[in-house]
Amino acid sequence: MIEREANLCRLGGDVTLDTVPGLLEKIRPLVQSGVDALDCTAVKNVDSSALGLILACKREALASQKSLKVTGLPQSLLSLASLYGVAEHL
Repeated sequence: MIEREANLCRLGGDVTLDTVPGLLEKIRPLVQSGVDALDCTAVKNVDSSALGLILACKREALASQKSLKVTGLPQSLLSLASLYGVAEHL
């Protein structure tokens, strides 16, 4: 699930290998059009592909010379980010 509210994008539900391609297809244009915050409070299940989604969104923002603030990351995703050594990029 992706909902946009002004410059905030809310991400929810499962963010896994099965859902990331569709989520990325929907969220990429939102980031390009000015979304500068991604709220992950409603995210339920994640796997390592969720890290790829968030990092891709941050790269998309940087390519547009913008920043993307990510909030509400689930502990399981933070643990994966720490394990893979990318926590500081989130």
